[in-house]
Amino acid sequence: MATSSTNVYGAYVPSRAAAIIVAIIFVILTALQLWRIVASRRWFGLAIVTGCLFEIVGLAARAYSHNHLAQTKPYIIQILLILLAPILFTASIYMFLGRLIKASGHQGLSFIRINWLTKIFVLGDIFCFLVQAAGAGSLVNADTSTSIDSAQNIILGGLALQVLFFCVFALCAIVFHVRTRAPHIRRSIDPRLHLNAMLFTLYFCSILVTVRNIYRLIEYKSGTTGYLQEHEWPTYGLDVALMAIIAAVTISWYSVNMEGFYRDAIPLTSRDGHP
Repeated sequence: MATSSTNVYGAYVPSRAAAIIVAIIFVILTALQLWRIVASRRWFGLAIVTGCLFEIVGLAARAYSHNHLAQTKPYIIQILLILLAPILFTASIYMFLGRLIKASGHQGLSFIRINWLTKIFVLGDIFCFLVQAAGAGSLVNADTSTSIDSAQNIILGGLALQVLFFCVFALCAIVFHVRTRAPHIRRSIDPRLHLNAMLFTLYFCSILVTVRNIYRLIEYKSGTTGYLQEHEWPTYGLDVALMAIIAAVTISWYSVNMEGFYRDAIPLTSRDGHP
């Protein structure tokens, strides 16, 4: 990527203190996530742990860059990992909804067949991951304005696809939630599942992911001379910090033994929830 010969970050020097502090926060969150995952045996949370590890390594690279502004390798590492980490958080959100719907015993209330719901969105997430990784890889090696624009357009395409998948996913979650509000269905759902509370945490995490994706769309659309790429605070305030909040909030997802409700799931013969 075309940058200053003495500072690959261009207009600013990355803060070492900020990178170290936030990295420590992610280390703590990773430890808490692993503890709850092992205790509850909810292995879908490993996607969150992997996302946290991406953030930690990316932040470590930013901290290192503070005194090594001309080195491109740590710059490339932090761009790739911080850009791609949220896709892993998103994958965990997709998997959590599928497990929550199964645990409710009302799989038929999802307008996407439950056997396909997680597969569709996770596969879409993987595709978005590959597209953005290809774009980021091209961006860090770009040395002309044309190649920079081309690489940023690839990243924009991956981000746009991610937003599209996420909108469909959000619609699926909302439709399921609305359908469970029917009195006879609401009464049949085990209160130990805390369905409404779990769905609201899922919505909250989804909003944070959406804010981050919009930020990245605007950032890459504005180009290397745009405000968002010329200042450091948006990387933390509109991306990294939001992922840390998701990592903290999702710890509550291990608080109920959803698998324990599968045996009592109510079989449905129609998609409207009536037996």
